[in-house]
Amino acid sequence: MTKSTKIGWILITAALVMAVWVFTSHSSEADQTTDAGFVLNDSGTELKSYQGSGGSVQVPDGVTTIDSGVFANNSSITNVSLPNSVTTLGSRAFSGATNLRSVTLGRVTSIPASTFQNCMSLTSVSIPSTVTGIGSQAFYGCAALGSITIPGGVSSINANAFGECNNLTSISASNSFYSSYDGCLYNASGSRLILVPPGKSSVSFSSNVRTIGSRSFSYNRNISSVSIPNSVDAIESGAFTNSAVSSITIPRSVVSIGSQGSWKPGEMYGYQNSAAKTYANSNGITFIALDPGRGSNSDTANGSSSSSGITNNDDPDAPSDDPQNNDDPDSPSNDNNGGNSNNSNGKKNNGGSGASGNASKGGKAINGGGNGGSNANSGGKGASYNGKDVTPKTADISIDIRYIFCAVILLLGVFIMVWGNKRKYSIVRKQTKEA
Repeated sequence: MTKSTKIGWILITAALVMAVWVFTSHSSEADQTTDAGFVLNDSGTELKSYQGSGGSVQVPDGVTTIDSGVFANNSSITNVSLPNSVTTLGSRAFSGATNLRSVTLGRVTSIPASTFQNCMSLTSVSIPSTVTGIGSQAFYGCAALGSITIPGGVSSINANAFGECNNLTSISASNSFYSSYDGCLYNASGSRLILVPPGKSSVSFSSNVRTIGSRSFSYNRNISSVSIPNSVDAIESGAFTNSAVSSITIPRSVVSIGSQGSWKPGEMYGYQNSAAKTYANSNGITFIALDPGRGSNSDTANGSSSSSGITNNDDPDAPSDDPQNNDDPDSPSNDNNGGNSNNSNGKKNNGGSGASGNASKGGKAINGGGNGGSNANSGGKGASYNGKDVTPKTADISIDIRYIFCAVILLLGVFIMVWGNKRKYSIVRKQTKEA
């Protein structure tokens, strides 16, 4: 037996012995089940499953990790409280727990993907200040959730985190990454509208808003009329995709309108030689001009027109001598409700600031994602409102690194044996030829 063969066998034997030791050590880590039905690892720090009777559940102190799907599809739990020792929450931890009403999350650092997906009875969630990210579909389908408060440490929120939360009317946020106005989610400065909650029936815009963000209206099924304020200069791609908005007023200040997919409102109010006119004509949308002295022509893609009866006092740029007759849809309104009150047939514009749009129920919400920043990109899982990947790391089981080490030693032993034998045969062949 050559030296290389001996070394190879030694390494292979060592690798096999180590693998058996690692496997045995795993087997010795027996799970423990408490009287309340919690299945914990041997040290009591990891909650692996729950086999209790449900109702109000208090996870034991000392648990630091909740495995993925621990309470998933459990219809017997109604309230869950995690101790402050819990810092890691697995994905889908409560997904499909249809009778879960409230949750206290201890001091977890993230709310991963699908954590509360389709928890239809969930009305209250206490998000701790330790949370930094909210993952894809984290609260998707929580139909009973009425409001949510984003704590100061959250720096990333997935674009579809609150999709299909059809009773969600208010998102409150105030930190260095996010802000809120009239229950809607904005970036920190309020310059970009991120999300109009699905349950809102009307919207009033921040005075700082410059951009209507991608997917911002996509999940809302209640708002049918929107008046964009004249502070806005861009509407990102997909901002209204599949929204219920059927009537929209767009000021001259908007110079960029991205593709809106399948969205096609019944009427678009705007101005000649504007981005709104160009978009309407390009997409076969009825366009109603608000320019002074021309009446208002309703232009369609085939060039037909009809008078709308809008008066000559509708110029947003010309001052009005009579403030009571000021029909400017873009000027500030003295009415706290703001908004453009365009009726469905476009006969008269009753003015307002465009600060809020009147709403009527209807429409259909759609799943979607979005990617933040000044330019909109279609998004999905891992996309976030401020451009960061916000699918947080979970407590999913990973491969023990000791197994990898054993595999490396095993392969090294095999390589040395093969290399040594190959070298030996080469020498023998060479000697044979010389003889």
